[in-house]
Amino acid sequence: MPHPRRRTVRLLLASALLLSPLAACKNTDQPAAAPSAVTVVSQSPAASPAAPKVPAPTCAEVRDAVVRGLIDPYYAFGDDGAPLLEGQHAGEDGLVLAVQQPCATGDLGGELGNVTVGTIMSSVVDTTGRYWAVMVCTKPADRAQCTVHFMLDDRDPIESVAIADHKLTLVYLTRPADGASAGVAVKRTAVYIADGGILKELSHTDEPYTP
Repeated sequence: MPHPRRRTVRLLLASALLLSPLAACKNTDQPAAAPSAVTVVSQSPAASPAAPKVPAPTCAEVRDAVVRGLIDPYYAFGDDGAPLLEGQHAGEDGLVLAVQQPCATGDLGGELGNVTVGTIMSSVVDTTGRYWAVMVCTKPADRAQCTVHFMLDDRDPIESVAIADHKLTLVYLTRPADGASAGVAVKRTAVYIADGGILKELSHTDEPYTP
């Protein structure tokens, strides 16, 4: 007959062996500890360098520019434009383009930016029509490039242009709607702003003018 103490030891060992697989199964069923949160900070990409500004030509360089536009007579020259030489261009059909004195350089903002605003007059030989126009000029290459933005009525001479606070101020002579077509009686000061890539009149004021 086995000794009672030895029997007790055998029972304890057997119980321990039976409980070991259960304990192992219980441990594998428990969810693994959640991984600790890690914040990854990526460096912001370096800011792209600002696009270089297209330089504005001087008023003297505008006199030898290439002129184009979406209104006649400039539209007829197409993308190639009309080349000026010392402020003049003469076409075979009698058309004459002549750069005028009013000119200014400054920042108009919007899509126009830093430009030179020049004035040019078109006429046809042996006719009385004289049409002043406003052109915006840049110098992306070795020669100034000008685009005519708008034209005034017949015989409305431009007296001055100025650029300040992203606005263009134009002073020119004109006539009231019911005035005689041969003379001017109004001095108009008109303010323009850049609307995208075009010039748009913001306001104007008139005062009497006596030649």
